[in-house]
Amino acid sequence: GPSDVQGPRRDGASDTGAREMEHVIAMVAEAQVAAGGDSESLTPFPDPGLCTMPQITFLTCMYCYVLFQAANLLSDGSELLLLVPQFAPIVGSVVLPVLGAVPDGMMVLFSGLGPDAQNQVSVGVGALAGSTIMLLTLPWFLAVLFGRVTLKEGTPTYKRPTSANAQTWEKLDPKSKWSLLGTGVGYDETIKTAAKMMMGSTVGYFIILGSAFSVDTFEKPPRVSEQRVEAGAEAPFALVGLFVCMVEFAYYLKVCWGHTDGEDGRVDDRIAEKTVQAMRDGKLTLRGAMAKFRMRNWTSLCKDGDLDQVLLNKESMDEVRRMCKVLAPFFGHYDMNGDNQIDFEEFRMIFKDVNENMSRDAQAQMFKAADTDDSGYISFEEFVACFMSFALDPGNELKGMAEKRRFKSNPAKYLDNGEANASDVGEGDDDDEEGHEEEDMPEDLANLDPEEQQRRIKNRAFSKMAMGLFLVLIFSDPTVDLLSEIGKRLQISPFYISFVLAPLASNASELVAAYNYASKRTAKAMTTSLSTLTGAAIMNNTFCLGIFLALVYFKKLAWEFSAETIVIILIEMIIGLSVIFRNTHTLAHGIALLSLYPLALLLVYVIENYLGLD
Repeated sequence: GPSDVQGPRRDGASDTGAREMEHVIAMVAEAQVAAGGDSESLTPFPDPGLCTMPQITFLTCMYCYVLFQAANLLSDGSELLLLVPQFAPIVGSVVLPVLGAVPDGMMVLFSGLGPDAQNQVSVGVGALAGSTIMLLTLPWFLAVLFGRVTLKEGTPTYKRPTSANAQTWEKLDPKSKWSLLGTGVGYDETIKTAAKMMMGSTVGYFIILGSAFSVDTFEKPPRVSEQRVEAGAEAPFALVGLFVCMVEFAYYLKVCWGHTDGEDGRVDDRIAEKTVQAMRDGKLTLRGAMAKFRMRNWTSLCKDGDLDQVLLNKESMDEVRRMCKVLAPFFGHYDMNGDNQIDFEEFRMIFKDVNENMSRDAQAQMFKAADTDDSGYISFEEFVACFMSFALDPGNELKGMAEKRRFKSNPAKYLDNGEANASDVGEGDDDDEEGHEEEDMPEDLANLDPEEQQRRIKNRAFSKMAMGLFLVLIFSDPTVDLLSEIGKRLQISPFYISFVLAPLASNASELVAAYNYASKRTAKAMTTSLSTLTGAAIMNNTFCLGIFLALVYFKKLAWEFSAETIVIILIEMIIGLSVIFRNTHTLAHGIALLSLYPLALLLVYVIENYLGLD
């Protein structure tokens, strides 16, 4: 009957539903496997081995973008700390170089921690080699290209000759701006010193390379048993190399820290530059920039007009020198004719530029007190003394200053070793030649006291640095797996993949920095740009290579990267010698250095496939 018919149908439906449920469960399990390798894995990253090439391409773009943003967060956060006076020296000299090497260091580290470390570590080698060589070629070329000026008898024309017309003279002559030998950049002795240090920091490479030559059979493909023997023989050399890298790393940081008190003032220049930019962007006020100075007992001395007494203290002298560097660009922007004087209306505009609100009457009182000769103008020295007194005395209790005339010290002598003056700001060798848009002070900072400004800057800086470090730690490992899988799919060494892609993710900000510094077309900016690149290479030779050698020693890995090591050393020696034996780099030299980047890959291929080295 009907019940006989319906019964089997219900059973069939039940069987079909069960089969569909099993299919759904299987699909969910499959998706879980694709997401993490097994159904119980909690990792959010897909297994590259289970992805299609379009998926791998998408993941590569995404991971590289995340690492690029992470590197920017680390850089932005640490540079924000340059606005915090008590942190600025150590951040500018130590923290910035270390954090710049963290993304590459983490790529190296995670490439040697997996179960297939002996093969995957080639990704770390590619990141290390690619980063080092890219930093010394592509950004260097950009610095030469955008920072070049006309060469007169081999000397860069950074300053306008006295006989030249101020209205028509340009640093880069339009008629010969593409001359390969007639345009170029100059740098000072600090770059040559940095180049020597960079070449000296390659000792770790020589140590591990020597051990590889002594025990490696260079058999291709290498057998596992031979790799174990090689790893055991190379381990003591790796330990020695690790020790050498640690010593060089500590020494380099010591040298960087020494720049905070050195006469070259490189760290102070960077701090001043970031402080000026922050004030122009409305992120900081003058009193916020002088927070460290305000916290001292020097305030009471300045209220008495006894600035000379303050300057007897070395630490306060250093602060005065730093503030001169901060205030010079603002003064120079309005001292158009370079006569070292500004009038009252220009004085009022500077108040707006440094984000300080004051009534016109109060500003007039300050200007009159600073105008010691009643000429209607104030000099750079009077300007600095006036603004420092205001920053230390926000109540503007300056009524007796005009009578006391106690500002006898010349703050300009603390700027650029006493040789610079405000008129130099208007000349060719300064960083502030173009005007900037005037913006109203943002409401979130306009009414904050300096201490609150500093607190917000610290919070923002540490949050950015924490997020950047978190992203680097989370995404470095899956990026290594992904680059290794790309090499397998394309049947080429992951080294070549990592050599090209990894630096674009971790060092792209260096390209922007090289352009920004070089476009100022000043000797000081060019020196800063090139010293940053050589410093990054030194960090790779010490910090990142040290991590690599630690992996070789503790994970018992065989060093099978002789070709890559030889090329890294060769490129660094070429760059170093080109700096040491020359005082300028022409556009032709810049192009030649750029060609070393693709040439490095070609050399690795030739050494491996034609000379028989691994």
